[in-house]
Amino acid sequence: MSKTLRYIVFYVSGILLILPFWIFGTFGSGITIEQMLFHLLSGAEGMAGTDIGLKKSFVLNNLVWPLAFPAIVATTDLLIAKFAGLRLKSGAGKALNIFCTLFFIVSALTFVYKVNLYQYVRSRLGKDTFSGIYADPKQIRFRTPQHKKNLILIYVESLEDKLLDLGPTHINAIGPIEDLPGYRVPNFIQAPGTGWSIAGMISSQSSIPLKPFYKSDVGNYARNGYFPNLSSLGDILAKQGYAQYFLVGPDLHFSGMDQFYLSHGYNVAIGRDEWRKRGLDQSLFTGWGEGLHDDTLLDESYKFIQFCRSQKQPFAITIMTTDTHFPDGFPSPRCPKDEAAEGFVGAFRYTSRYLSGFINRLIAEGILKNTDIVIMGDHLFMSSSEQEESFFDYSENRHVYFKVISSDNRRPNRDIMTHFDVAPTILDLLGMLRSSDTWFGLGISLFSRIPASAYERHLKQVTSEEILSPSVVYDRFWSTR
Repeated sequence: MSKTLRYIVFYVSGILLILPFWIFGTFGSGITIEQMLFHLLSGAEGMAGTDIGLKKSFVLNNLVWPLAFPAIVATTDLLIAKFAGLRLKSGAGKALNIFCTLFFIVSALTFVYKVNLYQYVRSRLGKDTFSGIYADPKQIRFRTPQHKKNLILIYVESLEDKLLDLGPTHINAIGPIEDLPGYRVPNFIQAPGTGWSIAGMISSQSSIPLKPFYKSDVGNYARNGYFPNLSSLGDILAKQGYAQYFLVGPDLHFSGMDQFYLSHGYNVAIGRDEWRKRGLDQSLFTGWGEGLHDDTLLDESYKFIQFCRSQKQPFAITIMTTDTHFPDGFPSPRCPKDEAAEGFVGAFRYTSRYLSGFINRLIAEGILKNTDIVIMGDHLFMSSSEQEESFFDYSENRHVYFKVISSDNRRPNRDIMTHFDVAPTILDLLGMLRSSDTWFGLGISLFSRIPASAYERHLKQVTSEEILSPSVVYDRFWSTR
């Protein structure tokens, strides 16, 4: 083995050894290999807008620090060349080659074990459960209500029930949201393929898990749109004549948010660059991914809602907040200093209070007369190792937060759900399902009269890793034909 090759192998081995520890130390034990592969395969376009702090941490820990391994070996080579005899040089070279090979094997095995690659390969070889239980929305005949209600759908970054009772001191970081009227579903299970932001949004609006894509015809990051052959909530509302808006603080290109929303019925999508073009002060862009903070986003969203209410067209506005993003939150400059010093807990306190004020203001103005409001987490909080020890415990049952605020007196017929059940529940609330028992994708409305035992069997299927196995039906979603 040449010295150059040896240095390269030591460097690659160092990356393989360090990377999984950085991943789980940064994102917590809840991160999955599907999420890792999704972002890896999305390329530079899909990673646009990633927070600069996260980028710096990745480069420093996974690209710079591994240079120490070949540097140590190079120093050893220099010392041997300078001080060792010919026989010792030959023996030392062989020993370094053997050590290099062993180090690579150990690093590779560590990587495979830490990222649970074996389990991922098993799921890729599993049976096609998805195709057998997916109910194609294109085959559903939807009602056209005489009086169409509006929709405000708010995704709060990493919002989960555990935030109501954190750690041994029982901190309630989201009390103002919990105090809002409406009903909360206490058992919202995070199924495979739903555990990061874009996955949480797609799964809740399309009732499918998000899987990494591999085929060459979609390799250029959704060139022809995000799931061009998939029928989503936005597509259905568009056919019903809704004006639809997606509002977020950071870059729309991150994870292809613009691709998904604009190819599924939304008329307008606004993120960091669009807010700048609308004349917002540059000093406001200090949030996650150099985007707007939640308070400013909600202030601007209020203006959009007021505009939409002045029109005769029904509307659906989807808002995605980001100040409560892991690892420590990104508190707004307007957040009180004592709360900002609390890290992610303070970020949740402030965003919750501001969101509560935003909702209560709309309620006081009579918004509920013709509008349903849904507040939900996009996924569970990705707690770091230290946060898991102090506040969270992945051995406990953790649930995504989900609340419906509506003047409708209907109440859910069950207290358990997944992301897949969100879209049919919303369509049911809006009066577009002919029957609450209509299945939509992998989802079933909360108002369905499905027997508990039948839903339990369904839940077991959609929360199994096999739901991510290769599927002929799923692959068709990417087809443009």
